[in-house]
Amino acid sequence: MNALLLVDDGWTVERVAQALFIDAETVREHRRLYQKAGVAGVLELKYEGSEPALDEEQLAELGKELDRRLYLTAKEVADFVRRRFCMEYTPHAMAKLLNRIWFVYKMPKCIPAKGDAAAQQHFVEETLAPFMAGANAENPLYFVDATHPSYTAHPSEGWIREGETRELKSNHGRVNVNINGALSWPDREIVHRKADKITSAEMIKLFDDLQARHPTATAISVVLDNARYNHSAEIKAYICSEECRIKLVYLPAYAPNLNLIERFWWLFKKKTLYNEHFPTFAEFKAAVDKFFANLASYRSEILSLITGTFHYIGAQNPQPP
Repeated sequence: MNALLLVDDGWTVERVAQALFIDAETVREHRRLYQKAGVAGVLELKYEGSEPALDEEQLAELGKELDRRLYLTAKEVADFVRRRFCMEYTPHAMAKLLNRIWFVYKMPKCIPAKGDAAAQQHFVEETLAPFMAGANAENPLYFVDATHPSYTAHPSEGWIREGETRELKSNHGRVNVNINGALSWPDREIVHRKADKITSAEMIKLFDDLQARHPTATAISVVLDNARYNHSAEIKAYICSEECRIKLVYLPAYAPNLNLIERFWWLFKKKTLYNEHFPTFAEFKAAVDKFFANLASYRSEILSLITGTFHYIGAQNPQPP
């Protein structure tokens, strides 16, 4: 009945499905039954899924099928069960069965299509882990990358009163703030610079800042991605100069998950930008400055979020119940 009440309140079928953790076809089925027979029709909805009619072997096969293919609706899964096992389930009953066998209705996470989990694991074990283990005052280690938050709305999840639609004002998004940053390991301190544009020259300025922070260090290792400006002739000349103590450690291709500063940038956006409206670009930039001025207040979250544990893009990581 909750589904019907929300639809009657003006919610879309898709929004109701998301709020109640069911699929849209189940909501439509409730509505069809109500229109046909009123409340009695809904109350007489079959609940074949209250106890799984499929045996353990069939449930295991169903689980493998769901791991192989991402079905959009419970009705599609019920159709598969009917064709494969000659058993009938309503979409609602199938949704209940799927929840019972530890499947939930949610979106997949987009990842780089060319991510290579094996290459990432090899890099961590053979290159990154030794650098992280040996990092100290004389051999500093930094993770480097830039972020480019745009001057517009950055919507995210949040608690909103049932039946209401919360509006978030959006700006044009044609301007942004460019921030180049370096995160130290294991201290997890941040060095950052604002720039009009991230270029090889800006990268060299950041490297100079790191060298100034460690005047006695024999080498400063910098983990960074394969952006074109990180491989330029200007960067190569800088690295080869006698006074340079920067040692570049390039990440594998399509592996932003191995760059620890990406976690810091996620925290920055969460604390500063998500679900916030800034009437002027000046206020937007002020919010950015305020975050960096108050980094100490986020210290415990930074230490908890940024650890030496890595997830490999492209690897299957099922979450057991």
